[in-house]
Amino acid sequence: MTAPTDPANEEAHLETVDMLLHLSRRSQAMVDRLIGCLDRMGQQEQDPERLKNFFELDFLALRMRRNDESLLVLAGGESARIRRDPVPLEEVLQGACSEVEDFRRIEFGVVEPGFVVAAPVVNDLVHLLAELFDNAAAFSAPDTKVLVEVRRVTDRAVILIEDRGIGIPPARLRELNQRLAHPAVQVGAVTVRQMGIGVVGRLAQRHDIRVELEPAGERGIAASVVLPAHALVG
Repeated sequence: MTAPTDPANEEAHLETVDMLLHLSRRSQAMVDRLIGCLDRMGQQEQDPERLKNFFELDFLALRMRRNDESLLVLAGGESARIRRDPVPLEEVLQGACSEVEDFRRIEFGVVEPGFVVAAPVVNDLVHLLAELFDNAAAFSAPDTKVLVEVRRVTDRAVILIEDRGIGIPPARLRELNQRLAHPAVQVGAVTVRQMGIGVVGRLAQRHDIRVELEPAGERGIAASVVLPAHALVG
């Protein structure tokens, strides 16, 4: 028997969701305008030093947009940006890499060719991978690499992201995998503070993508991202 829902809690939850949707969409519209403005100014700039500053500002704007889209995901909304054409998986990986501040530490190993990501999945997969790349870089030493590989397993694509960080205790690893497999429905302060794992879980759930964390070698963590056949084209 299902426990009755507390009307007050339900109303508070709906108000929180509505607030997140409103704030994220409003901020997203302004950030999109900022990115467009920076791109136009960068195309006209010839001075190498000033051009470098434009690139840095552009990256920060992209990071702000991903943050807004993360709030939108937690609130149950979808991005206004729509992909109409499928994209090769290699381009999706590069797109996610470009949104990571320590992108130079992302190293690609064996990437089996031939995978093409279905149009409705592309933006969410870029977002999901960028969150995992960011996390791997943040929790490993700055002089280490984050290794990314892609393998074919029957009709699925498996993306492996491996860092050389401090690792995660077994109990915490089980908790994180549980949250990835069953993302929280309710949005609260803890969900927002630990936004990355919740966003990855919800994006994965949206497309039946399986994300799992496990120990990697003597230290570090490996994240596996399994793309089902319906997320791929051909």
